[in-house]
Amino acid sequence: MFNYLIDDSGALTGPVEFPLVPGIGLQLPSNAVTLNLELSPAPEGFAWAYDNGSLQQRVDCRGDVFRTDTGQRETWTALGELPQGFTRLPWPGGFHAWVDNAWQLDEAAKLADLKRLALVRRDALLRDAVLRIAPLQYAEDIGDASHEEQLQLLEWKLYSVELNRIEKQAGFPSEVTWPAVPGASVTN
Repeated sequence: MFNYLIDDSGALTGPVEFPLVPGIGLQLPSNAVTLNLELSPAPEGFAWAYDNGSLQQRVDCRGDVFRTDTGQRETWTALGELPQGFTRLPWPGGFHAWVDNAWQLDEAAKLADLKRLALVRRDALLRDAVLRIAPLQYAEDIGDASHEEQLQLLEWKLYSVELNRIEKQAGFPSEVTWPAVPGASVTN
């Protein structure tokens, strides 16, 4: 006789030996079953289960699974096939979507995010440029700009125009060549 424990999912583990209690004998816990035979190991991806007095092999997907709508990892604890909306294939990360029973890179979403990030950076650089241009422009407007300030104003305006045109670059948004900030020293 072979004793097996039945876990919360219904899977059998064992065989397990239980101690003899003096004066009482062998005491089986409520989550144990005695079989006349020793079970061979279940094939990969299956587990032995004891369900309603019947011994059977069931699909075993317990462990880490991933939601196909979000890629979020969850822990699966039940025996049987995974329901629709779950997979055992790990989510590769951002911009992957579940298509035709596999994770596929969503190039359009990736490019859209690259564009969003480039435009956020561009807008921040343009705001900084406006802060530099304003006092130089005021000096120019009132006729008090020195020759050096006039050159700085022109450089900052050209820089702003180049920033504003990054979307027209051939490699945008994957490859962006950012214009040099006026007055910044160039190092190699």
